[in-house]
Amino acid sequence: MAAAPPGAGPAPGGDVLILGGGRFGRLAAQRLGGRVLALAEVAPAPDLAGLGVPVWPLEAVAAAQQALASPRSPAWLVPCVPVHFLVHWLLASLAGQGARPLPVPPEVEPGLPMLGRGQEGQLFLSLTDTLCPDDCPEPASVCPKTGQPRGLPLYRRLMDLSLPGWGVAVLRSHQLAPGVGGLAASEMLALRQRLAGQGGRWLVATACRCHGVLSGLELSPSRA
Repeated sequence: MAAAPPGAGPAPGGDVLILGGGRFGRLAAQRLGGRVLALAEVAPAPDLAGLGVPVWPLEAVAAAQQALASPRSPAWLVPCVPVHFLVHWLLASLAGQGARPLPVPPEVEPGLPMLGRGQEGQLFLSLTDTLCPDDCPEPASVCPKTGQPRGLPLYRRLMDLSLPGWGVAVLRSHQLAPGVGGLAASEMLALRQRLAGQGGRWLVATACRCHGVLSGLELSPSRA
């Protein structure tokens, strides 16, 4: 597989690329087992080899770009890095169209379950202010921690956002195992194609039923 560094080939039959080798990346590798194609970690600790999965010494965005360009592209990517991975990948992938980050306008804040803003102007969102267990099964209607109805999933709320002059692009995080959210590669590529084809300013979100992050992005229209 072209995406793998020399001597670090993919696991046979694996369809999931894990991005990040910290606590949550390790948990993902343990819980997904034979589904793991590889785990990418820019500075892998020696004990990562004990997880029994191929380790690629690559930064998350670089690993994703190489893997998605491979003939054996993973079906799923599991980001376990302390950034809004989707936006960083889009900025790198659409650099030729002058993609740049923008702070999320404050006009969208009312009605969103805000936790706070990040240094890049992104919004961190959650339907609960409690600390969730790392093996949450993400049931459809009731929070297993509080016992309270969850209501409309967060990813659906974000899809309903509307702000003049801005497009809205939401990528749902699907649960692949308890506490492990994955992004479908096909949905990532389709979202990138949509943004590249239209250009302009976008509110870009990644969210599961309960938690998410919303960022701003701007790029020039495609010349094609």
